[in-house]
Amino acid sequence: MAEATRTSARSRKRAPYANGERKRAELVDAAFRAFAEQGYQSLSVRQLAELIGTSHTLLLHHFGSKEALLEAVLVRREELEGPWRQGLIDDRGLLAAVPEVMRHNAGIRGVIQLDVTLRAEADRPDHPARAFIRRRDTDFVRSIRSELERELGAGRLKPGLDLGILARQIVSLIEGIQIAWLYDDSIDMAAHLEAFMELIRNPQ
Repeated sequence: MAEATRTSARSRKRAPYANGERKRAELVDAAFRAFAEQGYQSLSVRQLAELIGTSHTLLLHHFGSKEALLEAVLVRREELEGPWRQGLIDDRGLLAAVPEVMRHNAGIRGVIQLDVTLRAEADRPDHPARAFIRRRDTDFVRSIRSELERELGAGRLKPGLDLGILARQIVSLIEGIQIAWLYDDSIDMAAHLEAFMELIRNPQ
């Protein structure tokens, strides 16, 4: 009986935490949709809360600031899209997969705009997302280099290239072409990345 009572007490203690985490996840998913549709800069916390269907007090309780909520949204985006993107790379290799990823990105303008906006704003040393952006950039370059090593091993990449420099070039091209596309969506991002991949592809 005593053990059952202790188990019940532990369950009651876990319930508020689980409910809080579930609510936080729901808010992140709703903010993802709101940011993608409305953008980031144009929304105040109150406006964002109204779009989500909650109060700004609850939003701030869970995240503390709009910037922190945006960071949570970007983390969630990676959780949702990371497995699909990695699966594509594993199946087709980096050189073929990157243009496909860019075609996909052309369908999520609002999310790309968020990413670009946050990156530009986070250059300030006091910006709450600065450490997140730097860490993500480092991870991105490292992962691209790792995939380039796989491409080289598979014979699909030209030999003799500096993979560290090449990884940074690919990341910079992805980020740069997305900015250009936000100003002019007639730009075919996939075509530009495909052309670059052909330059570094082993012709044999």
